[in-house]
Amino acid sequence: MLLLALASFVAAAFIPIVLWRMGAKQAKRDSELQAKILARQTLVSQLQRRDALLGIVTQSSDARYLEVLWKEICEYKEEDRDFLLAHLRANPALALPGTSTGAKVQDNLTDAAVSNYIDGLERRYAERNGCRPYPGLLEFIGEVTRQGLKIEVSSIVALVTGPTAEKQRPGHSFYRKLVLALPQATAPLLDAVGSINPRAPGGLKLNVLTGALLAVKDLEMGRRGPTLNADELGKLQVGIADALAYLLHRDVLRSFDRWEIKGSTDSVTATAAWLIRAVGWVADVDSHLAMRMIQNLAFAIESVPKSDRIGGWGIDDVDVRQGFEWMSEKCPKLWEVYGEGLESAATEIGPWKEELSS
Repeated sequence: MLLLALASFVAAAFIPIVLWRMGAKQAKRDSELQAKILARQTLVSQLQRRDALLGIVTQSSDARYLEVLWKEICEYKEEDRDFLLAHLRANPALALPGTSTGAKVQDNLTDAAVSNYIDGLERRYAERNGCRPYPGLLEFIGEVTRQGLKIEVSSIVALVTGPTAEKQRPGHSFYRKLVLALPQATAPLLDAVGSINPRAPGGLKLNVLTGALLAVKDLEMGRRGPTLNADELGKLQVGIADALAYLLHRDVLRSFDRWEIKGSTDSVTATAAWLIRAVGWVADVDSHLAMRMIQNLAFAIESVPKSDRIGGWGIDDVDVRQGFEWMSEKCPKLWEVYGEGLESAATEIGPWKEELSS
């Protein structure tokens, strides 16, 4: 009896403990299950929000809202964050780095980030907004260059010589500034002249060529733009020679009289003078390229329209003289063959030789 009573007492004492332990384990399992469900719901909610943000960041034009979105996106994990920021950077309502127009954000630029911004430039400049062509683009390029980051030159050149150029209507001074901000764009910009329709509105073809050639003169004289070392300058000259040789040999530049000049921002004679100077400057880069340039240069000069010859060479006669002088010094054999024709073509436009005082 005593043993039975003792067993009953022990059982009565342990049952609550066992039940408590079982309850605690069940509560823990329930808690873990709830945590998993909550985490899953949170993840689903985040994914839904991420997908919603993808549509919002590309379409929103409210600067303040975009600044808020930027901060929210920066809280995401790396993969989702980079994905969303790439789309947000392409939004034209976001200020380009180095500029102050649009939503301002703290963006630590990287090569990938720069590429994101460039991906959005076509949309950003699809319509002209304001009195300046491509507002903010040169400042953006300057900021990227200042930070020593990679910039996709081909994309920039395609932008400013393609469909957006007909909307933005840049003058030659824009292309001059572009080359001075990004000298490695010089040859690609000259190459692009060959694919621009001569009748493109706004004198586009002429403005691109004129601005690039004037910038070449600036770089050659070292009066504007970055200071280039010997290797950089040599590479630049090779690119210019290659581009000009192609344009002249393929007869792209022997039809100035058939180009659209309405909307061009400088005279065709100025363009021709700077072309002569540029050819002279790079004439000693490669003998084959020199031949291609010099043997076809007279045709380009002769195609300057009659209406543009009224004032002669004007103050650009110095560039004609300098170009011819370099050609005769650097390529005497070629000058012996083509020099007389070049001088004659130049004289048809106006006097260019330095007058001797009596």
